[in-house]
Amino acid sequence: MANSIVTNQAANSALRFLQFNGASASSSVAKLSSGSRIVKASDDAASLAVGTKLKADVTALKQAAVNASHATSVLQVADGGMARISDILQRMKSLAVQASSGSVSDNERAFLDQEYQQLLTQIDDIAAQTRFNGQALLNGAAAKQIANVSLNSSFTTAGGTATVTLTGNPDAATGYTVDFTAATGTFTLTDGTNTLATVVKDVSSLVVFDGTVDFSDFGVRLAISNLDVSGDVSGLVTFDVTGSGTMQFQVGVDSTDSISVSLSSLTTAASDLNLAGSGVATQSAAQAANNALDTAIATVNAARAEVGAMMSRFEFVSANLATSIENMDAARSALMDVDVAAEMTQFTSAQVLMQANVAMLAQANQLPQNLLRLLQ
Repeated sequence: MANSIVTNQAANSALRFLQFNGASASSSVAKLSSGSRIVKASDDAASLAVGTKLKADVTALKQAAVNASHATSVLQVADGGMARISDILQRMKSLAVQASSGSVSDNERAFLDQEYQQLLTQIDDIAAQTRFNGQALLNGAAAKQIANVSLNSSFTTAGGTATVTLTGNPDAATGYTVDFTAATGTFTLTDGTNTLATVVKDVSSLVVFDGTVDFSDFGVRLAISNLDVSGDVSGLVTFDVTGSGTMQFQVGVDSTDSISVSLSSLTTAASDLNLAGSGVATQSAAQAANNALDTAIATVNAARAEVGAMMSRFEFVSANLATSIENMDAARSALMDVDVAAEMTQFTSAQVLMQANVAMLAQANQLPQNLLRLLQ
């Protein structure tokens, strides 16, 4: 290689290696500072793609684990309500057996029936009031909701308001309508064609009606204020019922990773425990109630068995999610996290080379000075 004072090839080489080792040291500093092996996509594009997907899956699985925990909590709340209903049924069974005996007269049976009727009411209260996050669990309304509520314009312009809430397990459908007949004070619930339920209120001495209309047989309640009762109102309120009545819990990454939970409706209605209208005021009524209570107790036992089975399933779901999170996080770590010992070794090596580069660059910059002596 020719000696030249114009181009210092040795210095250029030293500078090039200094820049290369400087970039290596900077890369190591970035990795050690961030804790990640992949600071930019060019570090390892394939591992970045896989690792990012694994990170997203781990995040989703952690939320799925929370969902499974919530599902267990929902079932525990439902089971608690079922247990209290079961206790009430046991007491009602005792009353029915006592009233069936010839040792008591109808006079005493009337006293027994007072407690019996109160307990019937309490069963419906428990079914409606056993809630999780505001959602009733034991009256069939779980996962169903009222939608698209619309009020008659003549009613709303007069300042009236109305709200519709679920109290039971109505069929999911559109086009439910509530009409008001002033002459009889009758509120009529229809599905557009068929009459589903009616409620009569005494409005003879009222100018406006404020109160609650409970279509208990259907499973909805209408709260009304400022209804002018001087004339009929057709289509007072219209609404839809949406939802399947089945609660879906997402317990995995994909949308198909879900578990459906259907909680039994345990009201006293004929479609549930079939105790509505029963009593122990007479011996024959007590005997009939006794048989109905046997069936109701069996129904509650079956419902609790189903809830218990689902709770057991969610416990194993939670355990499996915990294992998946642990293993997938380990896989993501192997791809994405920096090996601190190896990277520190690389950084130390780059630092030593940079120090050598700086020293050699200084020496290379002195070479042209030696050539200038030939010109003296």
